[in-house]
Amino acid sequence: MSLFLGGTPFVSRKVLVWLFLFGVGASSLHAEKTNAGLAWQVQGTWQVGGKGAPIRVGDAIRPASLLQPGDTAGGHSITILLPDGQRVLYECFTVADCARGFRVPSLVSRPDAFAVDMLARIRAVLSARHAGLSSAHRAEAQTARDTAVAVLNSANRVQVAGLLTQLPKGRYTYDLRPLSPSYPPQFHLVLEKAAPSIDLALPASGVYDVTITDALDTPRVDLFLAAIRPAQSADLESFRHAKTMMTEWNDSYAGWPIEDFLRAYLESLMQSAKPLHSGE
Repeated sequence: MSLFLGGTPFVSRKVLVWLFLFGVGASSLHAEKTNAGLAWQVQGTWQVGGKGAPIRVGDAIRPASLLQPGDTAGGHSITILLPDGQRVLYECFTVADCARGFRVPSLVSRPDAFAVDMLARIRAVLSARHAGLSSAHRAEAQTARDTAVAVLNSANRVQVAGLLTQLPKGRYTYDLRPLSPSYPPQFHLVLEKAAPSIDLALPASGVYDVTITDALDTPRVDLFLAAIRPAQSADLESFRHAKTMMTEWNDSYAGWPIEDFLRAYLESLMQSAKPLHSGE
């Protein structure tokens, strides 16, 4: 097992454990049930305390829980995210190595209220995806990925920058996949890039998966986009806060699942966005 704490190795047998610790902030400590983390990635069968239903992606995981891998040979791995910023990866590969299980660490700092809410939102989105109630297009592995929030103007158009500023000027096409079933997907829409940002026409406010393709029919950017009205600007600020937090964590601890995490968080924000009234 090999045990790494904060990047410092300690040698034992054939189990690999990575534990990344980062503080989120100190505010009033919420009830224990609100301080649950979440199962971010799960491979193989895992249970809490060796009993109950198997752990699924998006399930709530309490700090200090004992996680018990299945009793079959083969790779078992699970990644847990906690609301104080800890990221924990447990892995084992043989029945003997998995027998003892793994103890989720206790919280090392009082979670920020924003972080508690953020993980709760992510849990809801991941659970909905597991139940088939929410889904998004998956980009090809080599396609650059970005996440953005943009404000719709009166003509239902948005300006988006981010990674798109790195694309050369010229003609592109884009596929538009609304997450809402109210609008059908649209494919091979023409886009002229003449400035650092791009201008996109959208049917309405909502969440879209946008694939930008160049003249050689090569996908260049997979963009997860939330288009909001000015009246929904509070959601824009929440996303910016989350993005700043994730970027800071990732700068210090490479490997944080920043892009997928932000996409799930953005999806949750739009699901609970302020309802729009006529004229807004």
